[in-house]
Amino acid sequence: MILGDIWTILRDCFLCSFYVYGYIRDLEEKVNTLSGKKVDLQAVYDGVNGRVQQARQDGYVPRPTVLHWLGDVQDADRNQRVDSLLQSGEDERAKLCLRGHCSWNCYSAYSVSSKVVRMTEVLQGLIETGNGFKDVADPPPPPVVEMLPKEITVGMESRLNEVWGYVQEYSVTIICLYGVRGVGKTTLLRNLNHKFSNAGHNFDRVILVESRTDVINIETIQLVLKYRLAIPNEVWDNKNQQGRAAEIFQRLSQRRFALLLDDLRGPINLAEAGVPVQNGSKIVYTTIMEDACNAMGDQMKFKVDCLLPDDAWNLFRLMVKDDVLNSHPDIPGLAETVAGLCGRLPLALITIGSAMASRRNRDAWENAVVELSNYPAEFPRMGDLIFPRLKFSYDHLSSETHKTCFLFCSLFLKNQLIRKDELVDLWIGEGFLRDSHKIALARMQGKSIIDSLICVCLLEEVQAYFGNYVKMHDMLRDLALWIAFQDEGNKILASKPENDKLIIERQSATWNEAVRVSLWSFLVTSLAPTPLSTPAPPSCPRLLTLLVRYTSMKEVPKGFFQLMPALRVLQWSRNGHLTKLPVEKGELINLRYLNLSDTDISQLPVEIKGCCQLIILLLDGTEKLTAIPKGLLSELSALQVFSRVPTDDYNDYESDEDKLSVFGVSVSSLHELESLKHIQDVSVVLSTLDSVQKFQSSSKLQSCIRRLIIETPESSSTSSITTMLHDGDFQNLQDLFISNCSMQYLTCLVKIPLLRFLFATNCPLLEEIIANHQAGQPIIGFTHLKQLNLNGLPELKSICGSAMAFPSLESIYVSQCQNLKKLPLNSQSGKRNTVLIGGEEWWNQLAWDDDATKDVFSSKFIPFSDFPNSNELEPCYTYEASVMKRYSIML
Repeated sequence: MILGDIWTILRDCFLCSFYVYGYIRDLEEKVNTLSGKKVDLQAVYDGVNGRVQQARQDGYVPRPTVLHWLGDVQDADRNQRVDSLLQSGEDERAKLCLRGHCSWNCYSAYSVSSKVVRMTEVLQGLIETGNGFKDVADPPPPPVVEMLPKEITVGMESRLNEVWGYVQEYSVTIICLYGVRGVGKTTLLRNLNHKFSNAGHNFDRVILVESRTDVINIETIQLVLKYRLAIPNEVWDNKNQQGRAAEIFQRLSQRRFALLLDDLRGPINLAEAGVPVQNGSKIVYTTIMEDACNAMGDQMKFKVDCLLPDDAWNLFRLMVKDDVLNSHPDIPGLAETVAGLCGRLPLALITIGSAMASRRNRDAWENAVVELSNYPAEFPRMGDLIFPRLKFSYDHLSSETHKTCFLFCSLFLKNQLIRKDELVDLWIGEGFLRDSHKIALARMQGKSIIDSLICVCLLEEVQAYFGNYVKMHDMLRDLALWIAFQDEGNKILASKPENDKLIIERQSATWNEAVRVSLWSFLVTSLAPTPLSTPAPPSCPRLLTLLVRYTSMKEVPKGFFQLMPALRVLQWSRNGHLTKLPVEKGELINLRYLNLSDTDISQLPVEIKGCCQLIILLLDGTEKLTAIPKGLLSELSALQVFSRVPTDDYNDYESDEDKLSVFGVSVSSLHELESLKHIQDVSVVLSTLDSVQKFQSSSKLQSCIRRLIIETPESSSTSSITTMLHDGDFQNLQDLFISNCSMQYLTCLVKIPLLRFLFATNCPLLEEIIANHQAGQPIIGFTHLKQLNLNGLPELKSICGSAMAFPSLESIYVSQCQNLKKLPLNSQSGKRNTVLIGGEEWWNQLAWDDDATKDVFSSKFIPFSDFPNSNELEPCYTYEASVMKRYSIML
């Protein structure tokens, strides 16, 4: 037991002595190491301090950890201890003996050596920390608004103020600015960013994200937010997209911010970027795609349109400068013409104005007018700057069909109002659309394509006339002709009247090359090779579509159609002088669409029987056409659409029943239409008892009818008409015109699901439209009704006993209905700004359920006295004719 204790004591003493011995033996080395670490630390300090000073000069803010380290290195007490330890180490080194293996004072040597080791470790830690500083400073805190050079705002002040008003509305969170390229959306957004810097607001951060050359996506937005929110690299670099989104969300959710996104090219989920959509903050973005707006949730949509004429001229003047405009007395007038040819599009006004800013010669301006009118692609900067930017929307259309449909629209004149239904049927005729064997499905696809073109602003919907028409901006039409000229499969020959001359558009193919030809001018008197015509070459082998409208031609040269064996679409409407269409056997065998509406043609050539692929046959307004050859319709085995109804005003025929009767469809024609396997869409006039009875007995014709005019002077037909309307299946009927009928009620019309146009006139016994209905009970019906025209109904007392919603109603026209004392309306009826037209005496005697309803519709009433020309009030037979008349009145 005693021996064991002695051994333990001896062992511990030995180990302790060996441990102390190591410190004494290595004293000199440890002192030298501390001295070296002191030098190394000073070098690291100098490097870090130099970087900090440079960062300060660059406007960066040194990081607190770096400043704390610099202060630590310069700590006077520790530096004094280091120097003291080095001196003590030198003193102890002098006391070493036995060649440095021992000291005359072992305890003192061990104590100094151990302190030197500990201080060396402290200095090494400081060195490692200093060497670990990747960044010694951070960028300065980002400003609330990042300033950009102010953009030209001529003509945009009111737009900017309107958008700023939405920004200030607390309830508005997302604002969409959409419009065609070049219309000024980016300029508007940049000026909005600039306005934040000048106007008072309570936003903590205004962040502008621009696409530059790249598409704005989640990564783009996150990178800009990292910079604008000053997120350090060490925080950012170690996170994936989701982690970065969480970091952004954490920082933005503590702020009231405005995020401005320029040129979104599709819907984007901002939550994936970490952007909170919260009350008080704002998200404003621009896009050419209206459907991007629709996909971003509840928001305020703002369409950026072309400038007003005066604003457009002022912008153009700003670019050209007054000294150039005043350099010749003729230049101001020519300059106004050039500005007008820019279509009020800011991109064109700025680009072309800049190009003309040095032109002080009158001839240069006159030449500019000629070039922009006839050869726009050759004008400086058009082909390399304006058209490529406008072409972006075209390039990003979803299919080649969409692109071809867009190019097709350039066949119409500049500023031409294009009816959607007509455009779609032309596309069907060319074969652009799938399911062309089923006309309803093809039309559905066509209207979807129109909506797509509207969404990317390649077509403009004519809003004032309820979305039935579109038009193409002048610059976009020039773009389409420019693209088609370079596309072998879409080459177009287009003409226009100008200064009593027929001009062929410069970006046009020859007749021999053309796939589509458009001739619109009264100057066209013949298609034979004469000076006042547009001579056709010996052959047009590629021609698929020929549009000839508003010409002075009386007849077509014999054998003309032999030149175009591939022709599919022949649109020859609105040629009021045309009396003859010579078609020979074997011609037009590939024709799918034939429109002879509003011509003076007196007979259809029997040879049309050979058009075995004809899908659409339109003969509206052909009052000189006395009859359709018997057996012709039944030979058109592919026919799906047939229409022959008046296109003029009702009063044009009211006093001339014989004139109206020429439109009446014969019983034999009804039989032939009924026999057609593919017939799906029919529009006809029933003017005899026999035709009414035939129609009454044919469920197929009833299911196909789209526009129906019933004008029968025979009183015996009333019973048949009543039975037909009550028992018939009119699932596709849209327009109904009833005249000279002795019915008391039209209650059966409620069950016609798609009815959009109802005209009842000269029905002396008609007392109520919807009869035997209990007041206060809701009526489901007339949900698609757009126009209700009531004329010459002396016994009419009521339309319906209860108020109806009429969600699609555009107008109610009432004339010579003196006993109609109340309308089926309440304050919630007619959400589409319904217009009421009638006499002031009739209006003043109307009864209303409440003052709220009266107040709503008082502002929508238009008295006859507001129409100085009585022709403006003449009712029309169809909805399309009615809308066109209202458009012409507006012009």
